[in-house]
Amino acid sequence: MNSRSEVHGQLHRGQAMPEMLIVFPLAVIMIMVIIQFGLLYRAKATLNNATFLAARAGALDHGYTANMKTVFFERMTALMKVPDTATARAAAASFAGKPNTIKLTTLRQLVKTSHSYPPLEVLFPTKEVFDHFAVASRDLMSCSGNSCPGGGKFRLSSNTIRQIPNNNLDARNGDPQAIGAQRISLEDANLLNVRSRFCYALEVPIANYIIHRTIQQYQSSDMDWRYCQQMPDSRWVIPIVGHSIVRMQTPFRCEGDDDGSNCKNM
Repeated sequence: MNSRSEVHGQLHRGQAMPEMLIVFPLAVIMIMVIIQFGLLYRAKATLNNATFLAARAGALDHGYTANMKTVFFERMTALMKVPDTATARAAAASFAGKPNTIKLTTLRQLVKTSHSYPPLEVLFPTKEVFDHFAVASRDLMSCSGNSCPGGGKFRLSSNTIRQIPNNNLDARNGDPQAIGAQRISLEDANLLNVRSRFCYALEVPIANYIIHRTIQQYQSSDMDWRYCQQMPDSRWVIPIVGHSIVRMQTPFRCEGDDDGSNCKNM
């Protein structure tokens, strides 16, 4: 009786071996995919935060993209690693004793050089909205002595700048205006809508191949995907996108052209 039970147990143990050989690789792959999705969630959260801070910087600086890009790249350095290159070693030598400065400076430069596509774009206000609501205005500039009217410290600049007004909105015409196929009010025109894109490199082996190939089947013709495939090392890179809408705290202006005819931010 004992010999029969021993033989029966051995048969069961022998049967469990091929089952384990089948299930174990699948379990390992599943764990890798879960880890990669966790890292991808962290990257998306980092991008959302960077997009919001960049949009807020634009709201405080007339909607100019130059300052927005600086803030955006600074926040996205959290997803980059310092490379072991001659440039990184030279940066380390020039910032001796300041490890945080070394890392931030190197990573910021790395993000800018590797991600050469447009990282941010202003979706709203559009050029059509700007042309409809923009008015000619003059900034205050500091002065002294007889050049200041009434003995003050500021006077109006002689140069005019076209901008969407955002002060005294209660006293202005707030009725929606027909612009194209939409009806937009002056308060609506003071909303800054920013879209960001970032090419994120999948890190976990096997999972990076599965996720990259799966997304490629559906996004191969997408503009964000094509931007990422133009990067120097685009093997397991996928695009992630963020949006942020904030209210302008300064008048929205045309970046690079005070007359509003050739704008970098629209």
